[in-house]
Amino acid sequence: MHAHYNRLSVAVRLALSVGIASSALIVHAQDTTPQQSTSTQNNNAQSSNAQNANEQPQASKAKTLEGMTVTGSLIRRVDTETASPVITLDRTAITNNGAPTLGNVLQQLPSISGYATNPANNSNGGGVASPTLEGGDGASRVSLRGLGASRTLVLVDGQRLSNADLNMIPQNMIQNVDVLAEGASTAYGSDAIGGVVNFHLRKDFNGAEFSLNDGISSHGDAQRRGFSFTTGASGTDGNIVVGLDWNKYTPVLAPRRGFSQRALYLSSGVITPAGSGTIPTGRFLVPAGLSPGGCNVNSAGNTYVTLAHGNGSSLSDYRCYGGPNDTFNYNAYNYIQTEQKRANFFVLGNYNITPDLTAFANIFYDRTNSAGQDAPAPTGTGDGWYVTANNPINPFGVTFGTPPGYTGTSYVINTRLTGLGTRLHTFDTDNLQVNTGLRGHFGQSSWTWDASLNYGYTNRRQVDYNEVNIADLQSVINSGGNIFDQADPAVTALLKNGVDSPVYTLTDTMKQLQFNASGELWDLPAGAMQLSAGALYRWNSMNYTVTPDAILDPATATCAVLAEACGSPGRGSINVKELYAETLIPLLSEQPGAYSLNLDLGVRASDYDTSGTTTNKKIAVEWRPIADLLVRATATQVFRAPNLDELDDGITIANPTINDPCVGLSSATLAAHPAACQNVPPQWAGNPTPQITGFYSGGKPAGVNLKPEHGMSYDLGLVYSPSWLTGFSSTIDAWRINLRDLLTPLAAQTVLNACFANDNSPYCQFIHRYPSNNALAGAIFFMNTPEVNLGNLSTSGVDFSTSYAIPHFDLGSFDPGKFKLTLNTSYTSSFYNDATPGQPGARTINYAGTYTQQFGNIARWRGSLTLNWSLGNWSAQWQTRYIHHLTNLNADAITGASAPMASILYHSAQIAYTVPSIKTRFEFGVDNITDKAPPLIYQNGLNYNVDTATYDVLGRYYWARATVKF
Repeated sequence: MHAHYNRLSVAVRLALSVGIASSALIVHAQDTTPQQSTSTQNNNAQSSNAQNANEQPQASKAKTLEGMTVTGSLIRRVDTETASPVITLDRTAITNNGAPTLGNVLQQLPSISGYATNPANNSNGGGVASPTLEGGDGASRVSLRGLGASRTLVLVDGQRLSNADLNMIPQNMIQNVDVLAEGASTAYGSDAIGGVVNFHLRKDFNGAEFSLNDGISSHGDAQRRGFSFTTGASGTDGNIVVGLDWNKYTPVLAPRRGFSQRALYLSSGVITPAGSGTIPTGRFLVPAGLSPGGCNVNSAGNTYVTLAHGNGSSLSDYRCYGGPNDTFNYNAYNYIQTEQKRANFFVLGNYNITPDLTAFANIFYDRTNSAGQDAPAPTGTGDGWYVTANNPINPFGVTFGTPPGYTGTSYVINTRLTGLGTRLHTFDTDNLQVNTGLRGHFGQSSWTWDASLNYGYTNRRQVDYNEVNIADLQSVINSGGNIFDQADPAVTALLKNGVDSPVYTLTDTMKQLQFNASGELWDLPAGAMQLSAGALYRWNSMNYTVTPDAILDPATATCAVLAEACGSPGRGSINVKELYAETLIPLLSEQPGAYSLNLDLGVRASDYDTSGTTTNKKIAVEWRPIADLLVRATATQVFRAPNLDELDDGITIANPTINDPCVGLSSATLAAHPAACQNVPPQWAGNPTPQITGFYSGGKPAGVNLKPEHGMSYDLGLVYSPSWLTGFSSTIDAWRINLRDLLTPLAAQTVLNACFANDNSPYCQFIHRYPSNNALAGAIFFMNTPEVNLGNLSTSGVDFSTSYAIPHFDLGSFDPGKFKLTLNTSYTSSFYNDATPGQPGARTINYAGTYTQQFGNIARWRGSLTLNWSLGNWSAQWQTRYIHHLTNLNADAITGASAPMASILYHSAQIAYTVPSIKTRFEFGVDNITDKAPPLIYQNGLNYNVDTATYDVLGRYYWARATVKF
């Protein structure tokens, strides 16, 4: 903690020093420079560039190109329409959403699908003891093309963001956002497979701006409120922008919405409310003779009872278990909006040391306090505690559980410790990002250069409250804590001595040094050939620590607390050295059939100390047969090196549900599958439950050598901006991404199926069954499901977008105002996955148009239609979003049958008015106007019955904002 606070102290001091120094310099510059508004400066600059492009000296030309690097390319250029299919959200599009964080805005884009983390994700249903299993931490991440957040690279001004949580970036720091939904490994290196999200910072900001926002749902909950303050100054010697941002989300419990009041199961085609059989009054397996009679008796002569009344000291206090009310509604304790508070501070500054040398520093810090929760802890004697037959609290006179040295018959208790309160998971997360350096020009040439240091630091401290400590609970039971009568306040007070609050701390650090140079090589008949080249060194480290009570013992699959909260420390580092270059070659210009023809070539060589070297190349073509039409095509190699979580994450427990292929087999058939069915007796009835213990981990703890993913990304598109229809532009792009050696956690069912089909499968070593001399001989003790390189994935589709700024019509005294219509759509035609290519029984499945627990929501069609209007001081927006219907694979908990999920339309509206006399803009908006409920996907591993990564769960939502400029 001491080192942690030292880092924050250094960051604050650095930020304040930069702010004070830059402010003094800029005030001096403004004393000698007439002030202009930001819009006036930008308009004047654009006009000057357009009129005098051929007359400017080379140094000025280089400075103009310096700020025109297009996302997806290293080349600095004037053209904004290039081979890269980029969708840009301007500041208006960001603020019109009404959400106080950026994650809500980006996750609504049509090109984003699959799984996405957001504040509606409460937890994974347990202790959340792994750095990769986050729930309730308030983060939002994006998954372009449904390929997952780890395959979407997040940048700030072209520089890699250490923590890809979009919510940590304050909205008031951002000018616009570029979203590139194609591979860009040659430009940015690893992770840019599905695409890139690039946030551009606000620059040349003059004055001050204060904004206050608030929002609440039509259900009277889910309040989101906050404020932001931004101030800045610009002059000939540089600029500075300083800002603060604060927002707060209040939690919403799942029962506040009808679709999540209870867990819903689809069983044999029938939707049934369900819950846990572990209830506060207990489920006690006892000899039938100790029951009140009339209970269901199993083949061993035992039956289940539960406490009906009294204090549990007499057999007459119990009744048969199994009535309609003998289930526990754990959904009642889950959040569909997690609790969080977030504070941000940033300083953005540039200082021109000389006309050809500029120093810059972009610094921002984020502090997030958030929390998710689960129902009170379920526990049983199977967790390791016991009640002896002679314990005074035991009315049955039989032994529950297995005391040390006990060899007699034991019975079972399962109960839920509601008196202890909910299992609360709190997260305190600190993020610091610093990008600083120098940039300049090589004399009066067209060449520019920049040298930068990019530093990122994240510290996340998680505390799990009210986790059961087995040894402490045993001490409570031995000293008279009556586990049979939790309703007694005195018992509850004693049981509170049986809980623990384990702490898990994750620290990630990134340090990156980079040098770039860019300029013109020589003039060709069609224009100047350009080159951009650079070198990079990056070092990342991860350190994940767990308090001793929660460290997992793999030999027993337990720790001092309940297994759900067991974790393992993980630690590692990666360093990479890279060289890269990109050249733009103009081949033809203003020729018949070729108004312009450019060739763009790129290459990046990477050397990872963990996975070796790789070289990836790109070729792109930009052809304008006429000035109004751009034909573009890109083919690029993509790769993703295994990250530190995938390499070094320690062992944690998961509980996958499996269908064991070794059930009910004859001796001869079992002999043909000795590895998959080791120790399984003939005609075996199966595992005690379909849910087994799985050990998830990174590759290293499981002895797996991971290698990078590799693949190809293709794009072929058209951009049409007709000169005869001013304000209209339209694009269409066909895309395809092919991946091999996919980095992914092994699914338990995949391990079983692969080993059963091939006795020599490398996955057979991950199956651990009880030995033949054990009462559970053949049953799965645990199964390793680590990160591996597994299978191939290929996805393809078409994106279409169009925008039209409708000309202002002269209707005499009636002025209808200005209108702009924007349509963005994405169609996913295929999403093929072969989990075990080349192995017996392998098959390729097309997941396009489906929902699965593995890939999430891969709807075929997604789209948004936006209409903007402005007239004088008034403005308004209407937006409609569409998500196509799809199929929920294996929705039925019994038959495994699929179920349909309906398509959905969301409508939102916003209206704003500016009062010039007080320089204040008032905005009011409504999201999900029709109060659409999300389609059901039922329980099956989730606590909400719905896909919170895709659909709105809050319903109709009202928000307001006031912004004053001074």
